[in-house]
Amino acid sequence: MRWLGRLTVEQQAPWLQVGKTLVAIVVAWVASRLLLGIEVPIFAAIAALLVVAPSVHQSIGKGLERSAGVLGGVLLAWLASLALPSGPLVVLAVSLVAVLAARLLRLAPMAANQLPISAMILLALGAGSGPLFGFERVVETLIGAACALLINLVVVPPVQHEPAERAMRETAHAVADAYDRVAGALVSGDVDGARLLADARALREHIQRTRSAMDALEESTRLNLRARTLRERIARDERLLLTLTVLVNRVIGMSRTVADRFDASVADDPIVHRLGAESRRIAHAVRMLVDRHALEDGRTTSMPTLEGPALTTPIAVPRPHPTHWVLIGALLEDVRQARESLEADGAGE
Repeated sequence: MRWLGRLTVEQQAPWLQVGKTLVAIVVAWVASRLLLGIEVPIFAAIAALLVVAPSVHQSIGKGLERSAGVLGGVLLAWLASLALPSGPLVVLAVSLVAVLAARLLRLAPMAANQLPISAMILLALGAGSGPLFGFERVVETLIGAACALLINLVVVPPVQHEPAERAMRETAHAVADAYDRVAGALVSGDVDGARLLADARALREHIQRTRSAMDALEESTRLNLRARTLRERIARDERLLLTLTVLVNRVIGMSRTVADRFDASVADDPIVHRLGAESRRIAHAVRMLVDRHALEDGRTTSMPTLEGPALTTPIAVPRPHPTHWVLIGALLEDVRQARESLEADGAGE
């Protein structure tokens, strides 16, 4: 029964989205019957069903795509009814032509799917009734799309800021933990290089999930009146994500250096111990940064007490290590770039 898993999803649309869809279908149905006198306004109901989207911006795009597909399908079905005799083979032939036409015209996915569907329905319902029949279907579709857009405007969709903030915070703490692991390896000398590098590389997935959450947030703010107060916070979160991306690249580099070049003979070197301490300070600065953002946003009323100093002055190396200068030099450069990225975001204040 493993195939049943393909029919279900773990995350469903919120009830607000479901309710808006139901209301849009009812409003489109009633409006089409009142304005056009259509007994069963199927096209209006389908348009309302498909056009209601999580954001107003997406609704406009879906409405335009669906309307274009319906218009193309109506025209194709009407021309076919004029030139060809009615019959099931004609419906099949027009459907195939519609698919090819959508491909050649490079239509958007919704318009490309709607073009053959509209042509089939029109031929089945009676496109031969004349051009007025097809024109009514276009108007009916526009009514359904307009009703869906109106519902989305009246019932303002929520801004997807909380999921983006949650993903950002989880990523930041995962990055801080990675720097702590590097620090522990440098200070203790107990290094599992393969595990250290694998854990650091796994941070890329955190960055990708956070990027997707930020994209969903920005999409939900388009043409959304509730998003005006979030512009500065979104811009700040974008800067934070850029900082975390740099930090992920640097901790991957540090983990790779430790995995490839670290050995017990360098474990007691004072510069290596200072690098470990600086790695812990970077982890501490990342946690302080996201906590300060939470305080500024009003999501918390107090700043958590975090033990340990913030970033300090850069490490000075008076003389390169005769044997492990590559190891120390690579770690110093990664630490320098991580420090500069955090200071640019204000974490070193």
